Amino acid sequence: MKIFGRYIALPFVLLAGLDASLFLSVLYTLSLTNHCKGCYMGAVAGLDPVRALLLTAAFLLVTTSSGLYTAETLKGFAPFLKRFLLAWQLLLIPTVAVFALTKFLAGLPFGWYVGVLTLAITIFMMLLFTVRAAMIWLLSKPFVRRRILVLGNGEIADRLTNFLEGSDQAHLRHVRTVAPPPVPAAIATSGNLALHVQSETPLLAVARSLRVDEIVVATRDMRSLPMYELLECKLHGIAVTGFMTFWERESGQVDFLHAGPDWFAFSDGFLLNQPQRALKRAADFAVSLAFLVLFLPLILATILAIRLESPGPIFYRQERVGLNGRIFRVWKFRSMRTDAESDGVPKWAGAGDSRVTRIGRFIRKARIDEIPQIINVLAGDMSFIGPRPERPFFVEQLREMIPYYELRHRVKPGITGWAQVNYPYGASVDDARQKLAYDLYYVKNNDMFLDIAILVRTVRVILFAEGAR
Repeated sequence: MKIFGRYIALPFVLLAGLDASLFLSVLYTLSLTNHCKGCYMGAVAGLDPVRALLLTAAFLLVTTSSGLYTAETLKGFAPFLKRFLLAWQLLLIPTVAVFALTKFLAGLPFGWYVGVLTLAITIFMMLLFTVRAAMIWLLSKPFVRRRILVLGNGEIADRLTNFLEGSDQAHLRHVRTVAPPPVPAAIATSGNLALHVQSETPLLAVARSLRVDEIVVATRDMRSLPMYELLECKLHGIAVTGFMTFWERESGQVDFLHAGPDWFAFSDGFLLNQPQRALKRAADFAVSLAFLVLFLPLILATILAIRLESPGPIFYRQERVGLNGRIFRVWKFRSMRTDAESDGVPKWAGAGDSRVTRIGRFIRKARIDEIPQIINVLAGDMSFIGPRPERPFFVEQLREMIPYYELRHRVKPGITGWAQVNYPYGASVDDARQKLAYDLYYVKNNDMFLDIAILVRTVRVILFAEGAR
Protein backbone atom coordinates (compact mmCIF):
# COMPACT_ATOMS: atom_id res chain seq x y z
CA MET A 1 0.00 0.00 0.00
CA LYS A 2 1.31 3.47 -0.91
CA ILE A 3 1.08 6.27 1.64
CA PHE A 4 2.54 9.68 0.65
CA GLY A 5 4.22 7.92 -2.25
CA ARG A 6 5.91 5.32 -0.01
CA TYR A 7 5.12 1.62 -0.02
CA ILE A 8 4.16 0.29 3.43
CA ALA A 9 3.34 -3.39 3.86
CA LEU A 10 -0.40 -3.91 4.35
CA PRO A 11 -0.09 -5.87 7.65
CA PHE A 12 1.63 -2.92 9.31
CA VAL A 13 -1.00 -0.50 8.02
CA LEU A 14 -3.72 -2.80 9.40
CA LEU A 15 -1.97 -3.06 12.77
CA ALA A 16 -1.55 0.71 13.06
CA GLY A 17 -5.16 1.28 12.00
CA LEU A 18 -6.42 -1.29 14.49
CA ASP A 19 -4.40 0.23 17.35
CA ALA A 20 -5.52 3.76 16.49
CA SER A 21 -9.18 2.71 16.27
CA LEU A 22 -8.96 0.90 19.59
CA PHE A 23 -7.28 3.88 21.27
CA LEU A 24 -9.81 6.35 19.86
CA SER A 25 -12.71 4.10 20.90
CA VAL A 26 -11.44 3.90 24.47
CA LEU A 27 -11.02 7.69 24.62
CA TYR A 28 -14.59 8.24 23.49
CA THR A 29 -15.89 5.60 25.87
CA LEU A 30 -14.20 7.36 28.79
CA SER A 31 -15.33 10.80 27.61
CA LEU A 32 -19.00 9.76 27.91
CA THR A 33 -18.61 10.29 31.65
CA ASN A 34 -18.52 14.04 30.96
CA HIS A 35 -22.29 13.94 31.32
CA CYS A 36 -22.12 12.35 34.77
CA LYS A 37 -21.46 14.92 37.49
CA GLY A 38 -20.71 12.21 40.05
CA CYS A 39 -18.18 10.43 37.83
CA TYR A 40 -14.59 11.40 38.56
CA MET A 41 -13.34 9.80 35.35
CA GLY A 42 -14.93 12.59 33.35
CA ALA A 43 -12.53 15.11 34.87
CA VAL A 44 -9.65 12.96 33.68
CA ALA A 45 -10.74 11.80 30.27
CA GLY A 46 -13.15 14.45 29.03
CA LEU A 47 -12.14 15.15 25.42
CA ASP A 48 -13.44 16.95 22.40
CA PRO A 49 -12.96 15.32 18.95
CA VAL A 50 -9.94 17.46 18.01
CA ARG A 51 -8.02 16.62 21.19
CA ALA A 52 -9.01 12.97 20.85
CA LEU A 53 -7.52 12.85 17.34
CA LEU A 54 -4.37 14.65 18.48
CA LEU A 55 -3.94 12.18 21.33
CA THR A 56 -4.46 9.29 18.93
CA ALA A 57 -1.78 10.70 16.63
CA ALA A 58 0.56 11.05 19.62
CA PHE A 59 -0.20 7.46 20.59
CA LEU A 60 0.69 6.22 17.08
CA LEU A 61 3.90 8.23 17.22
CA VAL A 62 4.84 6.51 20.50
CA THR A 63 4.03 3.00 19.26
CA THR A 64 5.80 3.58 15.94
CA SER A 65 8.88 4.97 17.71
CA SER A 66 8.90 1.87 19.91
CA GLY A 67 9.09 -0.36 16.85
CA LEU A 68 5.68 -2.02 17.16
CA TYR A 69 5.12 -1.88 13.39
CA THR A 70 8.23 -3.70 12.17
CA ALA A 71 8.82 -7.15 10.71
CA GLU A 72 10.66 -8.16 13.89
CA THR A 73 7.50 -7.85 16.00
CA LEU A 74 5.74 -10.34 13.72
CA LYS A 75 8.50 -12.97 13.95
CA GLY A 76 7.83 -13.98 17.54
CA PHE A 77 6.27 -13.08 20.85
CA ALA A 78 9.49 -11.99 22.63
CA PRO A 79 10.38 -9.10 20.24
CA PHE A 80 6.77 -7.90 20.38
CA LEU A 81 6.66 -8.01 24.19
CA LYS A 82 9.91 -6.04 24.46
CA ARG A 83 8.62 -3.24 22.29
CA PHE A 84 5.13 -3.36 23.81
CA LEU A 85 6.49 -2.79 27.33
CA LEU A 86 8.57 0.13 26.08
CA ALA A 87 5.53 1.68 24.38
CA TRP A 88 3.55 1.25 27.60
CA GLN A 89 6.14 3.18 29.60
CA LEU A 90 6.51 5.89 26.95
CA LEU A 91 2.76 6.35 26.99
CA LEU A 92 2.20 6.10 30.75
CA ILE A 93 5.04 8.10 32.28
CA PRO A 94 4.80 11.35 30.21
CA THR A 95 0.99 11.34 30.36
CA VAL A 96 0.86 10.94 34.13
CA ALA A 97 3.70 13.44 34.63
CA VAL A 98 2.07 16.16 32.48
CA PHE A 99 -1.33 15.59 34.10
CA ALA A 100 0.08 15.74 37.64
CA LEU A 101 2.10 18.88 36.84
CA THR A 102 -0.90 20.73 35.40
CA LYS A 103 -3.04 19.85 38.41
CA PHE A 104 -0.24 20.84 40.80
CA LEU A 105 0.30 24.22 39.11
CA ALA A 106 -3.44 24.84 39.30
CA GLY A 107 -3.34 24.20 43.04
CA LEU A 108 -5.62 21.14 42.77
CA PRO A 109 -5.20 17.72 44.37
CA PHE A 110 -3.89 15.27 41.81
CA GLY A 111 -3.06 11.99 43.57
CA TRP A 112 -6.45 10.34 43.04
CA TYR A 113 -6.66 11.46 39.44
CA VAL A 114 -3.16 10.15 38.72
CA GLY A 115 -4.21 6.78 40.11
CA VAL A 116 -7.33 6.68 37.95
CA LEU A 117 -5.39 7.75 34.88
CA THR A 118 -2.73 5.10 35.51
CA LEU A 119 -5.42 2.45 35.89
CA ALA A 120 -7.17 3.60 32.70
CA ILE A 121 -3.95 3.46 30.66
CA THR A 122 -3.07 0.05 32.13
CA ILE A 123 -6.49 -1.38 31.26
CA PHE A 124 -6.20 0.04 27.75
CA MET A 125 -2.72 -1.41 27.23
CA MET A 126 -3.91 -4.83 28.41
CA LEU A 127 -6.77 -4.64 25.95
CA LEU A 128 -4.36 -3.53 23.25
CA PHE A 129 -2.02 -6.39 24.14
CA THR A 130 -4.79 -8.96 23.77
CA VAL A 131 -5.94 -7.62 20.40
CA ARG A 132 -2.39 -7.24 19.06
CA ALA A 133 -1.40 -10.75 20.18
CA ALA A 134 -4.42 -12.16 18.34
CA MET A 135 -3.59 -10.08 15.26
CA ILE A 136 0.04 -11.20 15.26
CA TRP A 137 -1.07 -14.81 15.53
CA LEU A 138 -3.39 -14.31 12.58
CA LEU A 139 -0.72 -12.59 10.46
CA SER A 140 1.68 -15.47 11.12
CA LYS A 141 -0.63 -17.83 9.23
CA PRO A 142 0.38 -18.59 5.63
CA PHE A 143 -3.07 -17.90 4.17
CA VAL A 144 -2.90 -14.16 4.96
CA ARG A 145 0.53 -13.56 3.41
CA ARG A 146 1.01 -12.13 -0.07
CA ARG A 147 1.85 -15.07 -2.33
CA ILE A 148 4.85 -14.40 -4.61
CA LEU A 149 5.89 -16.30 -7.74
CA VAL A 150 9.46 -15.63 -8.91
CA LEU A 151 9.86 -15.78 -12.69
CA GLY A 152 13.49 -16.21 -13.67
CA ASN A 153 16.66 -18.19 -13.19
CA GLY A 154 20.26 -17.52 -12.30
CA GLU A 155 21.82 -15.21 -9.73
CA ILE A 156 19.02 -12.63 -9.49
CA ALA A 157 16.28 -15.24 -9.08
CA ASP A 158 18.32 -17.09 -6.46
CA ARG A 159 18.91 -13.89 -4.50
CA LEU A 160 15.25 -12.99 -4.57
CA THR A 161 14.23 -16.51 -3.53
CA ASN A 162 16.59 -16.41 -0.54
CA PHE A 163 15.23 -12.98 0.42
CA LEU A 164 11.62 -14.14 0.31
CA GLU A 165 12.36 -17.21 2.40
CA GLY A 166 14.13 -15.17 5.09
CA SER A 167 12.61 -14.79 8.53
CA ASP A 168 12.06 -11.02 8.13
CA GLN A 169 9.44 -11.35 5.39
CA ALA A 170 6.49 -12.01 7.68
CA HIS A 171 3.96 -10.60 5.20
CA LEU A 172 5.26 -12.41 2.11
CA ARG A 173 5.21 -16.05 1.08
CA HIS A 174 7.39 -17.48 -1.68
CA VAL A 175 5.31 -20.13 -3.45
CA ARG A 176 7.64 -21.11 -6.30
CA THR A 177 10.48 -20.03 -8.58
CA VAL A 178 9.96 -20.95 -12.23
CA ALA A 179 12.07 -20.43 -15.33
CA PRO A 180 10.52 -18.24 -18.04
CA PRO A 181 8.56 -20.39 -20.53
CA PRO A 182 9.84 -20.27 -24.12
CA VAL A 183 8.54 -17.49 -26.30
CA PRO A 184 6.84 -18.72 -29.53
CA ALA A 185 9.18 -18.27 -32.47
CA ALA A 186 6.75 -16.13 -34.45
CA ILE A 187 6.35 -13.65 -31.62
CA ALA A 188 10.06 -13.68 -30.73
CA THR A 189 10.90 -12.83 -34.36
CA SER A 190 8.23 -10.23 -35.00
CA GLY A 191 8.01 -8.72 -31.52
CA ASN A 192 4.22 -8.82 -31.84
CA LEU A 193 2.44 -8.67 -28.47
CA ALA A 194 -0.86 -9.95 -29.86
CA LEU A 195 -2.51 -12.39 -27.48
CA HIS A 196 -3.51 -15.84 -28.59
CA VAL A 197 -7.19 -16.56 -28.43
CA GLN A 198 -7.18 -19.22 -25.76
CA SER A 199 -8.81 -19.69 -22.40
CA GLU A 200 -5.62 -19.74 -20.36
CA THR A 201 -1.90 -19.29 -21.03
CA PRO A 202 0.61 -21.69 -19.37
CA LEU A 203 1.97 -19.02 -16.99
CA LEU A 204 -1.52 -17.94 -15.99
CA ALA A 205 -2.46 -21.56 -15.35
CA VAL A 206 0.52 -21.97 -13.00
CA ALA A 207 -0.21 -18.69 -11.23
CA ARG A 208 -3.86 -19.59 -10.75
CA SER A 209 -3.12 -23.07 -9.48
CA LEU A 210 -0.74 -21.60 -6.88
CA ARG A 211 -3.17 -18.74 -6.00
CA VAL A 212 -0.41 -16.19 -6.77
CA ASP A 213 -0.93 -12.54 -5.81
CA GLU A 214 2.18 -11.17 -7.54
CA ILE A 215 4.72 -12.32 -10.12
CA VAL A 216 8.20 -10.86 -9.72
CA VAL A 217 10.35 -10.97 -12.86
CA ALA A 218 13.95 -11.72 -11.83
CA THR A 219 16.05 -12.02 -14.98
CA ARG A 220 18.54 -9.89 -16.90
CA ASP A 221 17.34 -10.94 -20.36
CA MET A 222 13.96 -9.30 -20.86
CA ARG A 223 13.83 -10.53 -24.48
CA SER A 224 13.36 -14.09 -23.25
CA LEU A 225 10.19 -13.21 -21.34
CA PRO A 226 6.72 -14.23 -22.57
CA MET A 227 5.31 -10.71 -22.52
CA TYR A 228 1.91 -11.78 -23.82
CA GLU A 229 1.58 -14.27 -20.94
CA LEU A 230 2.62 -11.66 -18.35
CA LEU A 231 0.06 -9.24 -19.75
CA GLU A 232 -2.57 -11.97 -19.58
CA CYS A 233 -1.73 -12.44 -15.89
CA LYS A 234 -2.14 -8.69 -15.26
CA LEU A 235 -5.49 -8.70 -17.06
CA HIS A 236 -6.61 -11.44 -14.64
CA GLY A 237 -5.72 -9.40 -11.54
CA ILE A 238 -2.23 -10.75 -10.80
CA ALA A 239 0.38 -8.01 -10.21
CA VAL A 240 3.54 -8.20 -12.33
CA THR A 241 6.61 -6.43 -10.92
CA GLY A 242 10.23 -6.12 -11.99
CA PHE A 243 13.01 -7.25 -9.65
CA MET A 244 14.48 -3.77 -9.06
CA THR A 245 11.10 -2.26 -8.18
CA PHE A 246 10.18 -5.17 -5.89
CA TRP A 247 13.57 -5.16 -4.16
CA GLU A 248 13.45 -1.43 -3.50
CA ARG A 249 9.88 -1.66 -2.23
CA GLU A 250 10.40 -4.58 0.17
CA SER A 251 13.99 -4.14 1.36
CA GLY A 252 14.27 -0.33 1.46
CA GLN A 253 17.46 -0.61 -0.63
CA VAL A 254 18.64 -0.01 -4.16
CA ASP A 255 20.36 -3.09 -5.59
CA PHE A 256 23.04 -1.09 -7.36
CA LEU A 257 25.00 -4.24 -8.27
CA HIS A 258 22.21 -5.25 -10.67
CA ALA A 259 21.22 -1.75 -11.78
CA GLY A 260 22.74 -0.26 -14.90
CA PRO A 261 23.14 3.46 -15.65
CA ASP A 262 19.90 3.33 -17.66
CA TRP A 263 17.95 2.29 -14.57
CA PHE A 264 19.31 5.24 -12.57
CA ALA A 265 18.53 7.63 -15.42
CA PHE A 266 14.98 6.48 -16.18
CA SER A 267 13.64 5.32 -12.80
CA ASP A 268 11.46 7.55 -10.64
CA GLY A 269 13.21 9.64 -8.01
CA PHE A 270 16.66 11.27 -7.79
CA LEU A 271 14.93 14.66 -8.05
CA LEU A 272 17.00 17.18 -6.08
CA ASN A 273 15.49 20.57 -6.93
CA GLN A 274 16.24 23.90 -5.30
CA PRO A 275 12.85 24.47 -3.60
CA GLN A 276 13.15 21.08 -1.95
CA ARG A 277 16.68 21.86 -0.76
CA ALA A 278 15.57 25.25 0.62
CA LEU A 279 12.66 23.68 2.52
CA LYS A 280 14.93 21.04 3.99
CA ARG A 281 17.49 23.68 5.02
CA ALA A 282 14.79 25.62 6.91
CA ALA A 283 13.58 22.43 8.61
CA ASP A 284 17.16 21.48 9.54
CA PHE A 285 17.76 24.86 11.17
CA ALA A 286 14.52 24.76 13.19
CA VAL A 287 14.92 21.13 14.32
CA SER A 288 18.58 21.65 15.26
CA LEU A 289 17.80 24.67 17.45
CA ALA A 290 15.00 22.72 19.17
CA PHE A 291 17.26 19.73 19.80
CA LEU A 292 20.06 21.97 21.07
CA VAL A 293 17.76 23.42 23.72
CA LEU A 294 16.23 20.05 24.54
CA PHE A 295 19.56 18.28 24.98
CA LEU A 296 21.42 21.10 26.75
CA PRO A 297 21.40 19.36 30.19
CA LEU A 298 22.62 16.12 28.56
CA ILE A 299 25.34 18.02 26.69
CA LEU A 300 26.61 19.61 29.91
CA ALA A 301 26.56 16.25 31.76
CA THR A 302 28.51 14.59 28.92
CA ILE A 303 31.12 17.35 28.92
CA LEU A 304 31.63 16.86 32.66
CA ALA A 305 31.85 13.05 32.36
CA ILE A 306 34.46 13.19 29.58
CA ARG A 307 36.52 15.75 31.50
CA LEU A 308 36.48 13.64 34.68
CA GLU A 309 37.41 10.35 33.00
CA SER A 310 40.44 11.20 30.89
CA PRO A 311 42.65 14.14 29.95
CA GLY A 312 42.30 15.62 26.53
CA PRO A 313 39.84 17.66 24.51
CA ILE A 314 36.08 17.36 25.07
CA PHE A 315 35.24 17.55 21.41
CA TYR A 316 36.73 15.68 18.50
CA ARG A 317 37.04 17.31 15.09
CA GLN A 318 37.77 15.29 12.01
CA GLU A 319 37.70 15.82 8.25
CA ARG A 320 34.70 14.32 6.46
CA VAL A 321 33.39 14.36 2.88
CA GLY A 322 30.21 16.39 2.41
CA LEU A 323 27.92 17.60 -0.36
CA ASN A 324 29.46 17.16 -3.85
CA GLY A 325 32.70 15.92 -2.31
CA ARG A 326 33.46 19.09 -0.32
CA ILE A 327 35.64 18.52 2.75
CA PHE A 328 34.49 19.84 6.13
CA ARG A 329 35.35 19.18 9.77
CA VAL A 330 32.73 17.34 11.80
CA TRP A 331 32.11 17.95 15.52
CA LYS A 332 31.67 15.00 17.89
CA PHE A 333 32.16 14.24 21.56
CA ARG A 334 35.50 12.49 22.01
CA SER A 335 34.82 8.79 22.67
CA MET A 336 38.33 7.35 22.12
CA ARG A 337 41.70 7.78 23.74
CA THR A 338 43.75 10.70 22.45
CA ASP A 339 46.33 8.24 21.01
CA ALA A 340 43.71 6.20 19.11
CA GLU A 341 45.51 6.77 15.79
CA SER A 342 48.98 7.66 16.98
CA ASP A 343 50.53 6.02 13.90
CA GLY A 344 48.58 8.39 11.64
CA VAL A 345 46.75 5.59 9.79
CA PRO A 346 42.92 5.78 9.83
CA LYS A 347 41.22 2.61 11.10
CA TRP A 348 37.64 1.35 10.98
CA ALA A 349 35.79 1.45 14.32
CA GLY A 350 34.97 -2.16 15.23
CA ALA A 351 32.75 -3.82 17.81
CA GLY A 352 34.42 -3.79 21.25
CA ASP A 353 37.11 -1.41 19.99
CA SER A 354 39.83 -1.16 22.69
CA ARG A 355 40.50 2.47 21.79
CA VAL A 356 37.08 3.51 23.11
CA THR A 357 36.95 4.90 26.68
CA ARG A 358 34.37 3.80 29.26
CA ILE A 359 32.35 7.00 28.87
CA GLY A 360 32.94 6.79 25.13
CA ARG A 361 31.44 3.31 25.01
CA PHE A 362 28.26 4.56 26.66
CA ILE A 363 27.86 7.73 24.59
CA ARG A 364 28.51 5.77 21.36
CA LYS A 365 25.93 3.15 22.33
CA ALA A 366 23.34 5.84 23.10
CA ARG A 367 24.46 7.93 20.07
CA ILE A 368 25.19 10.87 22.38
CA ASP A 369 28.56 11.37 20.70
CA GLU A 370 26.71 12.54 17.57
CA ILE A 371 24.90 15.46 19.28
CA PRO A 372 27.64 18.11 18.64
CA GLN A 373 27.06 17.60 14.91
CA ILE A 374 24.13 19.97 15.43
CA ILE A 375 26.83 22.66 15.07
CA ASN A 376 27.58 21.33 11.57
CA VAL A 377 23.87 21.38 10.71
CA LEU A 378 23.51 24.99 11.85
CA ALA A 379 26.61 25.89 9.84
CA GLY A 380 25.13 24.28 6.72
CA ASP A 381 27.77 21.54 6.31
CA MET A 382 25.32 18.79 7.23
CA SER A 383 21.62 18.07 7.29
CA PHE A 384 19.76 16.51 10.21
CA ILE A 385 18.84 13.58 7.93
CA GLY A 386 21.22 12.16 5.33
CA PRO A 387 23.97 9.61 4.65
CA ARG A 388 26.64 9.30 7.31
CA PRO A 389 29.67 11.49 6.41
CA GLU A 390 32.78 9.39 5.80
CA ARG A 391 36.47 10.22 6.11
CA PRO A 392 38.34 11.20 2.90
CA PHE A 393 40.84 8.35 3.37
CA PHE A 394 38.06 5.74 3.26
CA VAL A 395 36.11 7.54 0.53
CA GLU A 396 39.10 7.31 -1.80
CA GLN A 397 39.22 3.54 -1.21
CA LEU A 398 35.49 2.93 -1.43
CA ARG A 399 34.88 4.90 -4.64
CA GLU A 400 37.41 2.60 -6.35
CA MET A 401 35.82 -0.59 -5.01
CA ILE A 402 32.09 0.15 -5.03
CA PRO A 403 30.13 1.34 -8.10
CA TYR A 404 27.96 4.45 -7.75
CA TYR A 405 29.54 5.30 -4.39
CA GLU A 406 29.81 8.97 -5.37
CA LEU A 407 26.01 9.26 -5.65
CA ARG A 408 25.70 9.34 -1.86
CA HIS A 409 27.52 12.70 -1.91
CA ARG A 410 24.81 14.35 -4.01
CA VAL A 411 22.88 15.16 -0.81
CA LYS A 412 24.18 16.61 2.43
CA PRO A 413 25.40 14.08 5.01
CA GLY A 414 23.29 13.74 8.14
CA ILE A 415 23.40 13.08 11.87
CA THR A 416 20.96 10.23 11.32
CA GLY A 417 19.78 8.63 8.12
CA TRP A 418 18.11 5.71 6.36
CA ALA A 419 21.26 3.58 6.48
CA GLN A 420 21.94 4.48 10.13
CA VAL A 421 18.51 3.27 11.30
CA ASN A 422 18.61 0.08 9.21
CA TYR A 423 22.25 -1.04 9.53
CA PRO A 424 24.94 -0.84 12.22
CA TYR A 425 28.09 1.28 12.10
CA GLY A 426 30.21 0.29 9.10
CA ALA A 427 33.49 -1.43 9.94
CA SER A 428 34.52 -2.87 6.56
CA VAL A 429 34.16 -2.53 2.81
CA ASP A 430 31.32 -5.10 2.87
CA ASP A 431 29.50 -2.96 5.45
CA ALA A 432 30.01 0.06 3.20
CA ARG A 433 28.38 -1.82 0.30
CA GLN A 434 25.38 -2.72 2.45
CA LYS A 435 24.99 0.85 3.72
CA LEU A 436 25.34 2.29 0.20
CA ALA A 437 22.26 0.28 -0.84
CA TYR A 438 20.31 2.13 1.86
CA ASP A 439 21.95 5.50 1.10
CA LEU A 440 21.00 5.24 -2.59
CA TYR A 441 17.41 4.48 -1.57
CA TYR A 442 17.44 7.72 0.44
CA VAL A 443 18.97 9.76 -2.40
CA LYS A 444 16.37 8.32 -4.79
CA ASN A 445 13.34 8.81 -2.51
CA ASN A 446 14.34 11.78 -0.35
CA ASP A 447 11.41 13.90 0.81
CA MET A 448 9.95 15.22 4.06
CA PHE A 449 7.82 12.12 4.66
CA LEU A 450 10.88 9.84 4.51
CA ASP A 451 12.78 12.25 6.79
CA ILE A 452 9.98 12.07 9.37
CA ALA A 453 9.99 8.26 9.16
CA ILE A 454 13.76 8.26 9.78
CA LEU A 455 13.40 10.55 12.81
CA VAL A 456 10.77 8.22 14.29
CA ARG A 457 12.96 5.16 13.69
CA THR A 458 15.94 6.95 15.24
CA VAL A 459 14.08 7.02 18.55
CA ARG A 460 13.84 3.22 18.45
CA VAL A 461 17.53 2.87 17.53
CA ILE A 462 18.55 5.04 20.50
CA LEU A 463 16.21 3.38 23.00
CA PHE A 464 17.34 -0.13 22.06
CA ALA A 465 20.96 0.84 21.34
CA GLU A 466 20.69 -0.87 17.95
CA GLY A 467 23.72 -0.96 15.70
CA ALA A 468 26.13 0.77 18.12
CA ARG A 469 29.81 -0.14 18.18
